[in-house]
Amino acid sequence: MWLHCKIILNTQIMKKVLFFILAWPTLSFGQWTENFDSSDILPSGWAVINNGGANGWRVGGSLSPQSGANTVIINSETTAHNDYLITKAIPVQAGVSDQISFYVKSMNFSSFDSYEVLLSTTNQTAGAFTTVLQPSEQADNYWGKKTFNLSSYVGQTVYVAIYAIGANQGQLNVDTFAVNTGVLSTSEVSGAKETVKAYPNPFTDVFNISKTDLVKSVSVSDVLGRLVKTIDNPSSALHLGDLKQGLYFLTLNMKGGSKQTIKAIKK
Repeated sequence: MWLHCKIILNTQIMKKVLFFILAWPTLSFGQWTENFDSSDILPSGWAVINNGGANGWRVGGSLSPQSGANTVIINSETTAHNDYLITKAIPVQAGVSDQISFYVKSMNFSSFDSYEVLLSTTNQTAGAFTTVLQPSEQADNYWGKKTFNLSSYVGQTVYVAIYAIGANQGQLNVDTFAVNTGVLSTSEVSGAKETVKAYPNPFTDVFNISKTDLVKSVSVSDVLGRLVKTIDNPSSALHLGDLKQGLYFLTLNMKGGSKQTIKAIKK
């Protein structure tokens, strides 16, 4: 009897260890932060395209970095910039790496640098950046955080470029890039008037949601963004016992047209 119980216990422990090992690369290594402080050269996988004048993007020390000591800088010149600072490849995973943010600042107090934020789904060549995440905008003379949702590209690998286009506008600086997720990991979800509470989290078979009168349907996706289940006109008790152990993302499609996403763990 004792031996039988011990075998069952060890089996359960091994299942949890295996789940952790399998989940760890997805949950951990898909996210990253880069503040350019480890070296004065561009990090591995990043790229620069200089199609403008002599001044292009470079890593260097700054009198007022957003963090650490270095930033990525492009200095002003009379010739208009046509210069790309390009991130390393970003494999977009739902709830893991579906958001990118960075800080930007103009070092000139009287002239503000112009730039765009572009996206490529193929490679790091200039012609590949056909998607505009942000049209031309002037950077302020203080560090401002920019955040972009990449959830439309789940399952794809993308690159993001800071595209400098100004002339005679001083020095443009960017710093502290982060790839992570905007999805909340607790039972709280966004939406001021349509906030839905969800519990328990983690769950075993039944996942409960409140205010079902506001919810049109629930879409359940795995960590790769694949749709695994859709529940129309849900009740307060979502029966999800048929799902395998792991991390899932429940998108609540509200009757008012908004969407709310909950990160939930199936035990």
